This record gives sequence, C-alpha cells and structure tokens, in this order.
Amino acid sequence: MKITRAALIKRFIFVTFILTLQLTAGPAGAGEYISEDIKRSGRQKNWVILPYIFSSDSMGLTAGAVAIFNGYIQPQMNIVASTFVGEEFDVNVQAEQEVKQERAAGAMIAVDSYQSFFSERMFITAMGAYGYYPNQRLYLDGGNESTRDLESTDPNSSTPFKSQGYNNWFDIDFRYVLPWGESTQQILPIIQLSRGIPVNRADIGGGRPFSTGQTIFGSKLFYSKWSAEKLKEAPSINTNGIRFYLDHDNTDYPSNPSRGYSFKGQFSADLGIGNSTQSWNSLEFDYAHYIELLNFSWTRQNVLAFNAWTAYSPSWRTDQELVEGGILEKHQTPMWEGARLGGWNRMRAYDNNRFSDKAAVYGTMEYRLIPSLNPMKDQSWSPFAIDWFQTVLFVEAGRVAESYDLSILLSDMKYDVGFSLRALAAKMPVRFEYAYGSEGSSMWVMLNQPF
Repeated sequence: MKITRAALIKRFIFVTFILTLQLTAGPAGAGEYISEDIKRSGRQKNWVILPYIFSSDSMGLTAGAVAIFNGYIQPQMNIVASTFVGEEFDVNVQAEQEVKQERAAGAMIAVDSYQSFFSERMFITAMGAYGYYPNQRLYLDGGNESTRDLESTDPNSSTPFKSQGYNNWFDIDFRYVLPWGESTQQILPIIQLSRGIPVNRADIGGGRPFSTGQTIFGSKLFYSKWSAEKLKEAPSINTNGIRFYLDHDNTDYPSNPSRGYSFKGQFSADLGIGNSTQSWNSLEFDYAHYIELLNFSWTRQNVLAFNAWTAYSPSWRTDQELVEGGILEKHQTPMWEGARLGGWNRMRAYDNNRFSDKAAVYGTMEYRLIPSLNPMKDQSWSPFAIDWFQTVLFVEAGRVAESYDLSILLSDMKYDVGFSLRALAAKMPVRFEYAYGSEGSSMWVMLNQPF
C-alpha cells in the first residue's frame, strides 16, 4: 500500500503525540544507577516542558504539554507527566447508528526508580494513563497471515478494527537489586559521563553473569482496560495481574550500551479475578549484545547492537472460543500482551501490536554511530543538555504463530529496515525513527533505546 507524503507527515504527527503520552513505555536501561556529568558539576538536575498542538483525522485539533524531570527528589529518579485535550467532532457510536460529538482527552504520569524507605535495595516505579480516543486502530486478528484492511468496519473480518473508546492502564513495579556483582557493596553504581559517554567504565561491560554486572529481581502489578464503543457485545477487554522477572545487565552504560550484554526472563499472569475478561499467562525471554568498534577520526562511538526476543503463552487455547461465535479465544493474552510484534520497539515498520498470537520470535541488528559534531553542546541557555546525536541503521525480522514450532516461526517471517536519529537529552535517549516493511512505512518518536 502506497503512503503519500502528506499522509506520512500526518501519521508522523499523530504517532509523535501518542508516544509522548507513553514516554516511559520504551525499555529504559535495565540497571539502577546514578549518572553524573563531569562537565556540569553542580548541574546534575535536568528538566524540560514541551507544549504541543496538532490536528489529525483521528483526534481533531489537539493541544497539550509534556514535562520531564531528571535527578529531582532522588538523583536516580525520572518523573514524566503529560496532559492533552482535543476539539469536539462527530463520530459514530456504533456502526450505522447514532452520531454524537466526542473529543480526545487524557493524561499520564510516571515516577521512575524511587528508592524506597523500607529497603535501600528496593526501587519502585509507578506509571499510569487515562485517555479517550475517538478512532483507535485495533488488531483483533493479529495472526501472521492476517490481511491489513483500513476500510472495513466489520470487527469479525477486518484488520484493523477502528472504534472510539478508552485506553487506560496502571503499573507499579518493585525492583530489588540483588547483592551480586557490581552491586555487592555499592547498590547504585555511579556512572561518570563526559557529554554522554561514560569515562569511568573502562573495565565494565561483559564478564561472567551474576558475578559481574547488576542483577535485579522484580515484580510488577498491572491493570489495563481497552474499550471499543462500536462493539455491541463484549465492548471492553480488561486485564489485571502480576509479572515476575529476573533482569541482568552486564553493560558499561545501561541507557546507551557500547559493550557487554543483558538478558531478561519474565512470567506474566492474569488470574481472572476482579473485572478481568479472562485468565491468561505468558513467558518472555530477551537477550541483547553490544560490540564496540574502533572509532573513525570524526566519531565518538561506533557500536554493533544485537537483540533477540521470544514469547509464548502456555494458557492460550487456539481451538476454543471464549464466547461461541466471538472474536476472542479462551485464555488468550490481550493483543498488547504476550507474543506480539509491531510498534516502537519490535518490527517498527508496522502498527502498534500489529501481530499477536500464541508464540513469537524476533531479532534485530543496529549499527549505532555517535559523531563528534554536536551543535548543541555547551548551550548555556538551554534548561536541558543535549550531549550527543546518534545515527542508527537497523534491520528486523519476526513472526507470530499458533504454536511454538521453530520450523514455522523461522519461515515466512516479516522483515523491515530503517534508520533513526537519536539524542541524549536530559540524560535520556530520545529517538526519531523511520522504518519500511511490507505494509508500508511508519515513523516513531520515543524515549529510551529499543534495547
């Protein structure tokens, strides 16, 4: 499907806004640490407030603002908040039924890496969002063979299904830094930066798992609700539950690694209690590896970065329906959980959560380059520092399937290629990305490296 330049720009503006509301959704560095810029002694706290206004077919004229604070309250903490409101315009409440006026509106807040008062090794992250969207794009059938059809309005046969509704969620994450490796004596390693590049980590990155690096055991309570007013039956999907994970980071700088590796294993479960639509569970494993290359005369850093990820839902019954003649199958994960691909971290040329099924595999390679040139360095007028710009080329491959069969998962895979421009602003990587795949192009703006 061809995308015109005007449509591409409009889609970029809309996606930029949506992701502004989900700034903390991208993977942050796996570790807990304190970063200090040796070039800015006494100016370790950073903040920025960015207003925005745009118009799109989905939300009308919309205005809002996002605020980012780094190093306040506690030196390792980040705080992000945003709010928005759109103009009123006509939408269909149900297919071929009444029309009324609606507006997009919502807010989000996130408090990241608060060191608890009851245990110096326990860090808490809490984030949540409340939003109403007049024209959500939802992939109810996200199988590998599903056909993307932007014109159909039948939820039983169309991919995606477009409807107004709510997308609300809340997470609270408890991360316990184990007394192993780098955090045996010092819980929070201090990473000294010179314009965004670590200078006290020459002997860090790689090494034996658990005896070097930092290891975190975590548990996360989650809740989310998605609704679609055009669906007459089961107009919402609710899920709540708990995750357990083990996160090991053995890199030189978790926010932007140049060498070493990291891995994470995670188990998630919805027990089907409260207002949950149904019970489900899923397993995920993620591995990343970084190789530092020699610099050119005009670069500060060259890195080859690799990432492999896989997921499987043991509970999902692909042979049984939740409701006879319905869309959902028994004990399947919601489309934004478990084995899913598409969006700002995996298969970036495709819509968010474009593919979802019982099992998935994914792999990517990125070439990351930080040039010496930085026109924004030492700009005293700016309330936040931009320490470097980074250019990135990447290629991705992935597939979802109804069973964890590698002969199936590694055949007929989806592919995409892309490039990215990234910057370290207020000690956070900010990235703009463009990717192209078999269903067209996508642009994303997001905080944090994808892995």
